[in-house]
Amino acid sequence: MFHGLVFPLLLCIAATAAAQNNALAVPASGVIGFDQAMLAPDYWIARASSPDKVLMSRQQIDVLNAKTYAADPAMHDLAKVGPALSREQVLLWLKEAAEPLTKPLVDAAGNAIPKAAMAAIEANIGAGRIPASAPTRYGLSVRRAQLRTYPTSLQAFPSKDLMDFESFQGGTLFPGDPVVVAHASVDGQWLLVLSEQAPAWVARADIAEGAAAEVFAYAGKQPFRVVTGDKVRTVFTPEAPEVSELQLDMGVRVPLARLPEGEPVNGQGPYVSWTVDLPVRREDGSLGFKAALLQKIKDTSPGYLLFTKANIIRQGFKFLGERYGWGHLYNARDCSGFTSEVYRSMGIFLPPNSGAQGRSPALQQRVFSASDSHQARVEAVMAAQVGDLIAVPGHVLMILGQVNGEPYVIQDVPFAVFRDPAGKVRMTKLNQVSVTPLLPLLADEQHLYVDAMTSLVHVAAR
Repeated sequence: MFHGLVFPLLLCIAATAAAQNNALAVPASGVIGFDQAMLAPDYWIARASSPDKVLMSRQQIDVLNAKTYAADPAMHDLAKVGPALSREQVLLWLKEAAEPLTKPLVDAAGNAIPKAAMAAIEANIGAGRIPASAPTRYGLSVRRAQLRTYPTSLQAFPSKDLMDFESFQGGTLFPGDPVVVAHASVDGQWLLVLSEQAPAWVARADIAEGAAAEVFAYAGKQPFRVVTGDKVRTVFTPEAPEVSELQLDMGVRVPLARLPEGEPVNGQGPYVSWTVDLPVRREDGSLGFKAALLQKIKDTSPGYLLFTKANIIRQGFKFLGERYGWGHLYNARDCSGFTSEVYRSMGIFLPPNSGAQGRSPALQQRVFSASDSHQARVEAVMAAQVGDLIAVPGHVLMILGQVNGEPYVIQDVPFAVFRDPAGKVRMTKLNQVSVTPLLPLLADEQHLYVDAMTSLVHVAAR
């Protein structure tokens, strides 16, 4: 997913605080306001009202998704891209992918990246090579592929103190995600693509190009399985290395291959596995498909999960303890990636970053401004439902429930920041999907987190 967070705000705004009782001692974990029982999904399901009630039907979800793609500028309906791309359009996508490299950056070792290296990265874009017009090309991602803001695999960071936030990381494609191919880098190793998330660069080896009809048909193939675990892998197969142990993340939809029952797949009998149809990249870069086995014991479903509070909680807890991964780095995800994939497992497609999730015109929102009092904000949070999203600048959290009248959230977050019993601001590094109390969150040393809230988002229809 594409993430446009502001680095200087991240440390203070992507923060969590302890519960309001300042008399609580700080435990060894460095996070107050919870006990070990809270780290089990059933604890929260038992506290939810009507946890198994279906919040939206499949038809209602389809209407919501259609509205999101039609009304939300952060989402891109690739089927509506015209038959040709103009130079002006490609240049606009280049600008959206990244601004010019003007700020100093450091490499993975913490050393300053030379200006010459930065200039070489920008030169690899090859903007002068973009033709006045070219036919629109399409493709599918063949693996979990990094989206980059520049055509480079070089890791770059804002400073030695911000090594968890890689500057060139722009999100991730999953196997089967469609893209429009707009341009190639000078060295030929990178493609500028428009995904449903945003324009970005992706390694050429991760994309298989095909006809538009073939690319778009893949998403509609029936029957299919939906990955409902945090991540699963296909069965190892030396006969077909391109689909061997291929990672599929939560919410990925994979069609079943139509092969004769009992016929071996990649040298192995299929009766205890699902035979799935996966996109592959042929030697010439064109799109092909190959069958692979996905064990039936793995966490998948014959369709999207029912949209219920219980499922929101169960799905969120499958990521509990996973490392924070800016833009899906570290084979993980970040705050908006976490919320997106929980909802995607139920067939609901959210915008790709925290800011867009907080202001999407397709979702029900309570928007807050400086005129909203602290009390009004607290009352809104207390009335929020399981799965509602709290948006602040640069971060998004998910409402989990209440304990003794105190709201709690589950979030993918770098730090827990709170005042200890002595009144001193304390910062505990979490860097993972965590369960934390919400009130009072600290946005900075003086202001409560709830007062930084820009919107409260309700996904389900009321």
